[in-house]
Amino acid sequence: MYVEPPYGADTTGTSTITDQPVGTVTTLTETKQRYTIPEDITSNQDAKTSNETNIARVIVIAIDQSNYSRNAFEWAKKNFLRSKTDLVVLVNARPISLAPGPYAMGASYMDFSEVMVELEDRHKVESHNLLHEYATKLKDEKFECKAIAMRGDAREEIVRKVSELNADALVLGSRGLGAIKRLIVGSVSDHCIHHCHCSVIVFKEHSKNV
Repeated sequence: MYVEPPYGADTTGTSTITDQPVGTVTTLTETKQRYTIPEDITSNQDAKTSNETNIARVIVIAIDQSNYSRNAFEWAKKNFLRSKTDLVVLVNARPISLAPGPYAMGASYMDFSEVMVELEDRHKVESHNLLHEYATKLKDEKFECKAIAMRGDAREEIVRKVSELNADALVLGSRGLGAIKRLIVGSVSDHCIHHCHCSVIVFKEHSKNV
């Protein structure tokens, strides 16, 4: 089970790397200042591996907790991924925790920073557990994989990471990845199709199981 160490720390068995800073949010103690958020990266091995010369494609799979995402992953694993020559990068974008005002919660003395920490911790655990679940499936079938937990708008973060990785393809479900906001901010898959430089494979649901 992956347990997040302090940013920049190394663990035994599971490599933990601090990625380039992304996004800005209000700090817990100084609400009017901004700072960059390091990404949390978990992987079954370092980015530089002994098999690096054998990697022919970098395939990014965007995952969340929806069945659409799960089915897209299973489809890709069975029909698209190559265990010997692909580096599979799992990405999950969790929202930046924004606590409501104290009066909205009915407690004027509520400590804003404590609420923020609690929300962030919950989202972080959910994201890391999800990535661990999918990464374990890939590792069991001998795929080279990395798992990256990101914070922010799923649409923007996925596009940014695909570009940074110079990925060959992105796979994601036709729904999910922030589906609650879909009618307001638009589909994540549509956004990725129009803004990713690589091929985007959107798995659509059918009556038959994958």
